Amino acid sequence: MTGAMVLANSIIVMADSVLSFYKGKYSEYSDRLRSLKGRQRSLVLLRLLSFLLMIFLPLALAGTSIPLALVLFASLLAVFLLLVKKFANLERRGRYLNALIGINSKEIEALRGNLSSFESGSRYTDTGHPYSFDLDLFGEQSVFHHMNRCCTLPGMDRLAGFLKKPATQVHEITRRQKGIRELATKTGFCQHFIATGRMHGEMVEECAHLVEYVNTPSRFTRNHLLVAASKVLPVLTAAMLLLALTGLLPWHPLVALFLIQLGITGRLFKKTGEVHEMVTRSLATLRKYRSLLSIIQDTRLDAPLLKSVQRYLRTEGQPPSWYIGRLARIVDAFDNRLNFIAFTLLNGLLLWDVNCVLMLERWNRRNRKKLPVWVGSIAAMDAYISMALFSFNNPGFVFPVPDEKGPVFSARELGHPLIPRRERVCNDLEIEETGRFVIVTGANMAGKSTFLRTAGVALVLAMAGAPVCASGFRFHLMDVYSSMRTNDSLSRHESYFYAELKRLKNLIEAIAGGRKVFVLLDEILKGTNTTDKQRGSVALLGRMLGLGATGVIATHDLSLTSIQDDYQGKIVNKCFEVEIDGDRISFDYRLREGVTSKMNALLLMEQMGLLDDDDLAAHPDC
Repeated sequence: MTGAMVLANSIIVMADSVLSFYKGKYSEYSDRLRSLKGRQRSLVLLRLLSFLLMIFLPLALAGTSIPLALVLFASLLAVFLLLVKKFANLERRGRYLNALIGINSKEIEALRGNLSSFESGSRYTDTGHPYSFDLDLFGEQSVFHHMNRCCTLPGMDRLAGFLKKPATQVHEITRRQKGIRELATKTGFCQHFIATGRMHGEMVEECAHLVEYVNTPSRFTRNHLLVAASKVLPVLTAAMLLLALTGLLPWHPLVALFLIQLGITGRLFKKTGEVHEMVTRSLATLRKYRSLLSIIQDTRLDAPLLKSVQRYLRTEGQPPSWYIGRLARIVDAFDNRLNFIAFTLLNGLLLWDVNCVLMLERWNRRNRKKLPVWVGSIAAMDAYISMALFSFNNPGFVFPVPDEKGPVFSARELGHPLIPRRERVCNDLEIEETGRFVIVTGANMAGKSTFLRTAGVALVLAMAGAPVCASGFRFHLMDVYSSMRTNDSLSRHESYFYAELKRLKNLIEAIAGGRKVFVLLDEILKGTNTTDKQRGSVALLGRMLGLGATGVIATHDLSLTSIQDDYQGKIVNKCFEVEIDGDRISFDYRLREGVTSKMNALLLMEQMGLLDDDDLAAHPDC
């Protein structure tokens, strides 16, 4: 058995152990939930029994001893309320266990190839991005789709950012790797974080409204007369109510104050309503963020990266989760305006709407600059957890070594992470120095484009700090640019060829800017005639080599491989071969040295019924 086969078998064994882990957790949490539901049923009966006893026992004793009946009623009421609270806690625990069961169930499905339960990141698709569209980073069955386990929208944004704009410093990558490694060993913490986040919903609109409010300037606290009224009028009203109840004053002053406060509330109703509209939709999100901040604050983490996330949450006095909880309580109180009776009583007695808005503005003034930092800490931890679980779910992947002194790109057993393990074929690729290109030729469907994407995805994941589908990987930090899927635009009156030229122009400008660039090109100048394509491709490759670019080019144009002699040591020809046995075509997807010697376009056309033997005989030179 070869070393590659041994490695493949060991990876399959490790993958099976990951599946067993999730199945074990699924069974464990399912058993806990069944036990909890049994306790809930018992509590329902106890709660009903305590309620009936609370009603009938005091009535039975009322005829003999009213004080004893009242004491018994109060005791049974306390028991009833305790059981109600206990039941509510069990309900929360049940939702949490359901979330954990869902996490493990989804992971089992994902390991079987079903990713439908996870957000695909389609909204991050950008056809104009230097590489993300070509490399299938976002969308259905994309890299993001396989990696994403985020439970917050800011977390997904941060994870997408790691892929679209990778790290630019070696120390940043190594710090991220250490943090992800630690989290990958703390699956309990990761699942606790995700389950807590998924217990609460979160909509894009909720985050938008929260951001909108935080960026809204204070208006009510600047009105000193209104601030004074918010403090004085409720106190006067309470005093008048007390004096009226004791008979020391008539009710008329109280009614007058009640109407005055309702009048103020009515006059400001539209403005306070605008504030309420912005914050009330964020209530579920605030509760979610409060819980997630508590988890981050209270967990011991050792990696410098993770400690830095916790360090951003250090504040004088109460922790950030307390302040977020305080904001949630204010918003919850403000929601009383949605009930007409509560609105009338609270605003007539306490100038409720005005005081809620003033409390919100005071909170905002003190924490406006801190809130983005707190949310950013949640987003960072959420994204790191996704990357950690990506590592845990793929135990055969390795963390790359950023090495500016070694080869530019050195990969052993490099494979595409989106191809199932049992179908994946891995290859080695090494580019020793900058200013060198590998030209890959091969028949249709032989694996050229997939290999380009494999190399590109590996480099992007490496610079994001994530593990890579390889047994070994060393690299230089480089900007990645690709031209593989060029789209024309009818709305901008752009032809396919012109769109391709624009993308190549951006590529050349990036290389000429002096940064290290790793280029991935699939069939240069596809949109023009053969003669122009050949001459233009050679000229473009020469220009890129002159500017010091590095990369991989896939092509059917064998003439491009002939310039290897003109650029000694700067161009390496590699190929994917195809086996043709009569009308049978087979591929092994193994990268070989040299230029391909076999093409299969005509045979494929014949097999699909586009050509027949007479057509081929009529054009023997084709």
